[in-house]
Amino acid sequence: MPYLMNGWYMAAFSDEVGERPIERTLLDIPVVLYRLPNGKAVALHDRCPHRFAPLSEGLLVGSELQCPYHGLRFGADGACVHNPHGPVPKSARVRSFPIHEQYGLIWFWPGDPEKADPDMLPDLLFLEENGGNSVVFGHLHVDGNYQLVVDNLLDLTHAPYLHPQFAVPGVSTEERLNQTKTKLIRDGDRVSAMRWRPDSEPNAPTRTIFGFTDERMDSRSHMHWYPPSLIHFDLGAAPVGGSEHAGLCIPALHAITPESELSCHYFFAQARNVKPGDPDVDRALLELLDTAFRDQDEPMIERQQRRMGSVSDLAELDPILLKTDAAPVEARRVLARLIAEEKAEA
Repeated sequence: MPYLMNGWYMAAFSDEVGERPIERTLLDIPVVLYRLPNGKAVALHDRCPHRFAPLSEGLLVGSELQCPYHGLRFGADGACVHNPHGPVPKSARVRSFPIHEQYGLIWFWPGDPEKADPDMLPDLLFLEENGGNSVVFGHLHVDGNYQLVVDNLLDLTHAPYLHPQFAVPGVSTEERLNQTKTKLIRDGDRVSAMRWRPDSEPNAPTRTIFGFTDERMDSRSHMHWYPPSLIHFDLGAAPVGGSEHAGLCIPALHAITPESELSCHYFFAQARNVKPGDPDVDRALLELLDTAFRDQDEPMIERQQRRMGSVSDLAELDPILLKTDAAPVEARRVLARLIAEEKAEA
């Protein structure tokens, strides 16, 4: 399956990566992640060029990563700098990948290093805890194609059926869907699925976790997709007629990174402006998200993939399309175009 190579994919949370190397497969590439003594994160191809042993099982010796098999050592640029058995062969090097680290996230660029521009990432300032927000993080492994996860996020009409914990007390599923106004916005390569429930009863977590007592609020759940597979989820509820960003703001990052054609890494980070620093709210919010993602979304996506068999591209099976599929279909079209353009330029 082709991937968009010139793009930023999330590789890890910052606190996952230290001087002890870890392995992670990203876009079918085995990658070793570690930190130099000065704290800088490094990503190398996790395969020694000698006998193809995994470098992630090696040790950091000073600033050099030592292969666990024959002791060759590699610098952060991928070049072999030490051969205990004789001269260093000129071709002894592994690929080094551009890395960008910010807001507690580590991003990986699998394409042309000359094109790796951190400014291509959207503004994720809401993840800055010093700005007054609290943030909780999570990571799931999903046995399904990464675009199925993107589809799931861009079409939230599944929520009343798959996520009963987000129900609105006293409001039926049909009433809730009828209350919701939607709009699809295309801005360059960004696709936004906008959803509003104006002057309506807020969902249960708005009251039970965050403590709002308003009988009616203006609720929103806006998904902003950026290629290749990053979503900024602008979620919240405000006093009726007030600014969208008054009241409850719980923006989230959803970063879906392919592991292989039929599996992916799903990273999420959820911020909030209400009750920051409250460990009870942290636990309640993580429990809510874990139930939604790990116990409900992930199993459904994995069951979808099993029914699709070895097919990774949904379109190959000629699915019927509903009005609610507009955003995921548009995101798939944008991504397919970008991949085709990249291939044509290669």
